[in-house]
Amino acid sequence: MNTTFTPRLRSIAVAATSLLALGGIGVAASPDLASASDGRAVSQGARAQHLPSTLGRTAMPAGGNIHAAAKTWPQLKSGSRGTNVRTAQHLLSAAGHNVTADGAFGPRTAGAVKVFQKRHGLKADGIVGPNTWHKLVAGTNVTAPNPPSGNGRLTNRQALAQLAAASIKHPSARTSLEGVRARTIQGVIALKRASGCTITITGGTESGHSAGPRSHTKGYKLDLRTRDEGRCVTNWIKNTQRKGKPRGNDPRWHGSLNGISLEYVYETPTRGGIHWDVTFV
Repeated sequence: MNTTFTPRLRSIAVAATSLLALGGIGVAASPDLASASDGRAVSQGARAQHLPSTLGRTAMPAGGNIHAAAKTWPQLKSGSRGTNVRTAQHLLSAAGHNVTADGAFGPRTAGAVKVFQKRHGLKADGIVGPNTWHKLVAGTNVTAPNPPSGNGRLTNRQALAQLAAASIKHPSARTSLEGVRARTIQGVIALKRASGCTITITGGTESGHSAGPRSHTKGYKLDLRTRDEGRCVTNWIKNTQRKGKPRGNDPRWHGSLNGISLEYVYETPTRGGIHWDVTFV
């Protein structure tokens, strides 16, 4: 995705930035700008009416140096709350990250900040400081390909970025996600949101799994941890999903999340540990 903003997203981002600047100097935002913070684009006329006299004079130094202005903006980190956090969340969303502008700097926002920082050559420290503000507001010339959807395949890097933005733990050990289907990653993110559990992926597309039309190698399956924090997702599957016929000797459940069908098999292999073998279709 080219992180240069579309006109609509730029409108939202500019308005959100205006809220930050006006709030930081104690000036009440206009209703037009406030509505933009809720995700609605503000008109060119409204921006022209409310921005130049105050924002141009106070938030931006002579010459319109965004980087210099960013140095005076507040530092945000995990636990921060308020309009400034909401501003950063709108800008992250405009840059293509899946965050909700709720004004709370939680794990999802922290994950999105880290991914954004990594993409733009910044230190990935879960903190929004001057350099991160600068990149968020100014945009970047770095271009990354749009991740495919549905049956499209992701690179390992694309998959990890989406998982990190959703606060899903980095896959363990030698696990690879190279060539995983975009729908599979969308499915495991939906599983985390529905269950509210910590998700740890222990198996992806690396070699060593069984073959088949909907196999790990073809990007349809992920193995999930059942021990430690994985007990949460185990209880959620068994208590909320539909029990099906066993696959061999292994119990099986079925369900659907966000239009994606899931098959959960509680796998007890002869080699390796017990885990959930989940197929996303």
